[in-house]
Amino acid sequence: MDIGARFREYVRLDKLRREGGLTPAELHRLRVLEGFLQDHFSPGKPAGVTDQRRSVRVPTRVQVSFATEGELVGSLMTNISRHGVFVQTDHPLDIKEQFLLHIHVDRPKRDISVPVEVVSLGIGPGFSANKRGMGLRFLEADPAVMKQIEELYERSVR
Repeated sequence: MDIGARFREYVRLDKLRREGGLTPAELHRLRVLEGFLQDHFSPGKPAGVTDQRRSVRVPTRVQVSFATEGELVGSLMTNISRHGVFVQTDHPLDIKEQFLLHIHVDRPKRDISVPVEVVSLGIGPGFSANKRGMGLRFLEADPAVMKQIEELYERSVR
């Protein structure tokens, strides 16, 4: 089974869990897939470090922008989960700062603007301290926006 098929199975089971529940066998399968995918997508993760996310973090490369000090800054989103993203940038904002993140999606071409909050600084994908950036948590947004974020996440592995 390829990584795309495993991710799609994970997404299907995770949706079922959020919408009403899983059988014990389905829950076990979800946990196995979650562990496999986390290990696959974060191969440099130090031993003993556990992921506190409620969904698998998936590597991606999507252009984003946000305003800082009155200037629009272009950056790169390097991973996404159901609840947030990591943005690689030389202009990270302060912890707890809230702002509007503009995600520039290529296919289909569109921009998604979502409110976010800075929850971590300077720890990049694969726990690389030399990748400057910020971890962002999605804040409550219009259901149509959150649906687009969900679709972006679900289509991130093909």
